[in-house]
Amino acid sequence: MDERKLIETVWAQLGPKPHARLRLGIGDDASVHAVRAGYEWVVSTDASIAGVHWPSDFPLEDAARKAVAAALSDLAAMGAEPEAVWAAVGAPDTDAVLALAAGVGRALDAHEVPLAGGDLTRAPVAMLALTCAGWVPEGTAMRRDRAQVGETVWLAGPVGLAHLALKQWQAGRRQGGMIKFFVPQARLHTGMRLRELGVRCCIDVSDGLLLDAERVALASGVGMEIDLDATPAWSALVEKVGLEAAIEAVASGGEDYALLFTAPKDKGFLEEIAAPIGRVVEGGGVRAFVAGREVQPRRRGFVHF
Repeated sequence: MDERKLIETVWAQLGPKPHARLRLGIGDDASVHAVRAGYEWVVSTDASIAGVHWPSDFPLEDAARKAVAAALSDLAAMGAEPEAVWAAVGAPDTDAVLALAAGVGRALDAHEVPLAGGDLTRAPVAMLALTCAGWVPEGTAMRRDRAQVGETVWLAGPVGLAHLALKQWQAGRRQGGMIKFFVPQARLHTGMRLRELGVRCCIDVSDGLLLDAERVALASGVGMEIDLDATPAWSALVEKVGLEAAIEAVASGGEDYALLFTAPKDKGFLEEIAAPIGRVVEGGGVRAFVAGREVQPRRRGFVHF
């Protein structure tokens, strides 16, 4: 299949999808969007590469679904309503391009977000670069630098599951068990709901609970105390893999894309959405506890360099 035919095949598969504000999409040099009065753009970019963000032998269609969820999760962390995604696909051969495109299409359909454009290029390994854009009413975006001493730390969604799924895959067990948790969904609706409820400080847990909590603490000039045993699915994880492995998975395992946020402790209605897992305190850094005892996990999250 030559390049022109490949491009036609991919873009026919992925778009365009009807969207009220997308005035011009795939097929031109750039997309054109209607502007919403009283709103602000929220824009993020995310790269995913075989052998770094997913195992080199992981099915490319599923890898692409995972990459889209990771990219859209940044919008969820800001409380944004998604507008569109732009996808740059790099792959060593035609089959890899088509598999990645199929995964992107499935993920965007699942999240109900249109593709507005993209690019195709030959690359030594499969990769995706995704730009996501969304909207928030002016001045309402959730940010990392808004945590206040005395607030409660909340977690919307479980953590540690994707870490255990990766461990299972690496052990050669490719079916059943935890594998389904390796391809998560972005919590877009949860993020928008939190913003509507007045939450102002949030981050998505992409690199590890403690590492991402430290990013919030540093940006806000505060400290945090996190009760690992208060996180969703804790008891099930301990039963499945034991206490020490559960501590490591929950503390440092990333890519579940749960939403970690802070809010006043009296907002009990948030318990319908999230679990209270800790406290914002004076000072700096993040301390982790299990059953009231401070623990020191070997890792606090994933860093590239």
